[in-house]
Amino acid sequence: MVMKKVDSNELNLLSMEVILHSGNARSFVFQAVNKASEGDFDQADSLMQEANKQVVIAHKAQTSTLQKEAEGIEIPYSPLFGHAQDTLMTIKTEINLMKEIIKIYKKLKV
Repeated sequence: MVMKKVDSNELNLLSMEVILHSGNARSFVFQAVNKASEGDFDQADSLMQEANKQVVIAHKAQTSTLQKEAEGIEIPYSPLFGHAQDTLMTIKTEINLMKEIIKIYKKLKV
């Protein structure tokens, strides 16, 4: 029996999708914090929503790959995919931290 395997080019494209959307999310998050520091909380909240949308796209791409592995489809080792997962995990942490920073700005009413 031949085990199914994800094509490495497909995995590279998926990895780049995760990195792209994670990077977009990071950009929105830091723009949001800058807006909060200026007292523009409506814009900050809007930018955080955009960041969350980008993370959802990245997360779905990552999850689709992990689901394939759970189904018994071989996923080749890929440093690029590992980097993509690290990038996604990092931005998810940054989003949580920046939410708290924005709360502090709101309390201070900059």
